Amino acid sequence: MSTRSLSPRASRRDFWESLAAGTPGPAVLAALRTARRNRNLLLLRVAHRCHRADPHWAAAVALLAEVRRARPEVFAGLLGGPEAGAWLARHAPPPEGAAARGTDREPAAGLARLAAAAALRAGLRFRIRVPVADGTALVLPGLGAVLFPAPGPGAATVLCDGSGAAAVRDGERPVPIHGAPAAGPDGTGGWFPVPRLRLGGRAAVRLDTLDPLRLGGPVPLPPRLLSPAEHTGWVRRLDGAWRLLTGRHPERAETVAEVLRVLVPLTEEDGTGWRSASFGDATGLIALSPVDDPAELAADLVHETQHSLLYAAMDLVELLDSPPGARADAPWSDRPRPPAALLQGGSAFLVTAGFWRTELRLGNPAARRPYEHGRRAAATALATLTAHDDWTTEEGRLLLGALRAVLASWEGRGSWEERERRPLP
Repeated sequence: MSTRSLSPRASRRDFWESLAAGTPGPAVLAALRTARRNRNLLLLRVAHRCHRADPHWAAAVALLAEVRRARPEVFAGLLGGPEAGAWLARHAPPPEGAAARGTDREPAAGLARLAAAAALRAGLRFRIRVPVADGTALVLPGLGAVLFPAPGPGAATVLCDGSGAAAVRDGERPVPIHGAPAAGPDGTGGWFPVPRLRLGGRAAVRLDTLDPLRLGGPVPLPPRLLSPAEHTGWVRRLDGAWRLLTGRHPERAETVAEVLRVLVPLTEEDGTGWRSASFGDATGLIALSPVDDPAELAADLVHETQHSLLYAAMDLVELLDSPPGARADAPWSDRPRPPAALLQGGSAFLVTAGFWRTELRLGNPAARRPYEHGRRAAATALATLTAHDDWTTEEGRLLLGALRAVLASWEGRGSWEERERRPLP
């Protein structure tokens, strides 16, 4: 697939200009969603060729096929979701000579969890055996987790029989899977769904601290329950950021709402030191540290959303053709970065600078420093990529040209910056 396959309403130039501005329209967003689903479907097919002899893998594939027949939109949502993307990238066989990224020696385990979650969303009657992490936690990606009160058998049966859904380990009492949290009969363990928050009246965003691959997949994390105080804090922060976006940056709010699907709260205990992060295999997922200033949190959402958009665009078309080992200095890093990181950073910092530029125009004096920082970072990265013309493809140069045009518009005659530099009469 390429940008040439878009409808006439979304020409190549329109495509890259809207992406450079960080406000792609419906046709561009639809193309990016399709590209990500196609990429994940390809990964699933590659993994299937490798693991299809495993009977547990075959059972999970059969259940996914049933979901696809009965509720194709649920299957499409699963394939386009960040949870499936992160898992599939770990378990599809790597290119010859590359190191495997996954550490799970039983790929069927993760596929069974994804299949069970999809079948529950689809409302199917089913029964499937699913491994239980450390004998205590059964995570259903995007839905929640069954926490058993004590270690036990290493697998459980997830079923939905028409009277309700449940998970049960051999010889033990079933744990009902409800829409709301429900502790076990003895007050311990039970079902804990992933909380869902709504951005205004838009689609729900999952607030996920349960999925082991919630930080994009490189290092699995144990599930962690979100405390009531944490939940309340994130509701408050996101409400403030969303009100600011919709009131002052409506086009950017629209883009965030269309892209963001999962928000992962970061804590000091995670040990990442990140303020915010997004991941190429899990587009639509953003990890955030708690920031109480609505404008700063809104800027983080805009920044990481742009990363997700560009990751999906890289599924659609080749943007780079740089030699192995190519590196250059980046203003946001203390070590040289590869061309893909320069393109990602230049694009995201430019769009974030655009957010702060609007804040400045609307009278927010605190926006001056982040605007200048973002603008300089973007300009430096884009100048480096332009100087290395052989690092980009034809489509990559179209994107670079669109990004540079945004910067030029900020400095041109009649721009807000140019007017601000004029002496007062």
